[in-house]
Amino acid sequence: MIEKRDILSTIATNLRHLLTQAQLSSSDLAKRSGISPGSISKIMKGTMSITIPMAMNLAQGLDVDLTDLLSGLTEKNTKHKEKKAKLSASSDKPLAIGIVSINNRRFTCIKEHNGQIIGQSELEGGLDLAETTSSLMQLIQEAIKFALPEGENRESELKHATLNLVTQSYEFEDTRAKFSHFAERHFKHVLLLSDWQLTYLSAFKPEPGISLIADKGVSFSFMHHEKLKKLGGWKFPVYDLGGENWLGVETIRHTIEATEGYIPMSNLAHNVLAKFNGKIEKITEACFKRTDHDVYCLFAEPLLRSYFTGDDAAKAILVKGFKKIYRSVEKIDELIGKQTNIVLNGSLADIYKPFFDESRLITSTNEAEKAALLADLTKERLLEYGINPTL
Repeated sequence: MIEKRDILSTIATNLRHLLTQAQLSSSDLAKRSGISPGSISKIMKGTMSITIPMAMNLAQGLDVDLTDLLSGLTEKNTKHKEKKAKLSASSDKPLAIGIVSINNRRFTCIKEHNGQIIGQSELEGGLDLAETTSSLMQLIQEAIKFALPEGENRESELKHATLNLVTQSYEFEDTRAKFSHFAERHFKHVLLLSDWQLTYLSAFKPEPGISLIADKGVSFSFMHHEKLKKLGGWKFPVYDLGGENWLGVETIRHTIEATEGYIPMSNLAHNVLAKFNGKIEKITEACFKRTDHDVYCLFAEPLLRSYFTGDDAAKAILVKGFKKIYRSVEKIDELIGKQTNIVLNGSLADIYKPFFDESRLITSTNEAEKAALLADLTKERLLEYGINPTL
């Protein structure tokens, strides 16, 4: 029969080992398990007995089996030992997973520890931190399942895998921290990046350049004093000049001015009015009644259609948008001290591309390539690239 002090000593040793393996502090475990920090400290010293419910709470907080915490106290059958040996091997050679969420799609790449790609997938539905944590985890697990080679059951390795994500609503700092904490119950390490950070790295690594993303908003990322910086990207129509929201506001402004006789009626203004029974009141009602913060993007659609049919008013608005964008490019050139290459991404990239000096443009990478790069990234490498992964 095992002496009580030997039991306490074994549990203490197991607990310290599992904490180190999970890269958790005793304070982290206290929060996860609901056991006071003082009690956990005593258990780790082998001076306090624990009940079965306490042991179960500790195991849950560590995201391990109860048998792991009680290892050495319970007899394990051969099957369990084989499983443990397999998991131990997988923890030494963990999988690396990268999932990029963009344009309401998920691009996933899974790599072996040596960098070899073992599976990829592309699925409908993006990852948005504004959604519930449980729904996000379901989407992540679905993406991984479809990326794993058919017929291979490697789900048991996921708790030892690294998971790197690019999500929408990355700017929600508190939500991001909360989700990372939750996701690390299922994966060894979780790293979240913004789309602008990954887009820059996929084009330039740590070298000088300008990454321009033009969609609902407009953002510029560039390397300055060995740090990756960003301008814009807030989606506000009054600031992200040249983006879809801004173009929509300019379209509404043009339509109202044409309707009230300040400027000649154009095909653009006529097309917009036709959607609202010829009434400006209907336009303002549509803007103020909708809860969608990107309502002005809806007005960019008739603008672009009119542009492609050769409407002068639509062209003038887009030229104005480009000038606003290029003003920021010139500012970045001044900060860097020279002109560098530019990579364009986003829904408006092909619209604005003809306005740029072709000699400065480079080809952007596709989303699958970005997911492959994402899977390789570590906190240490990001710091080398001038990116603080905690921000």
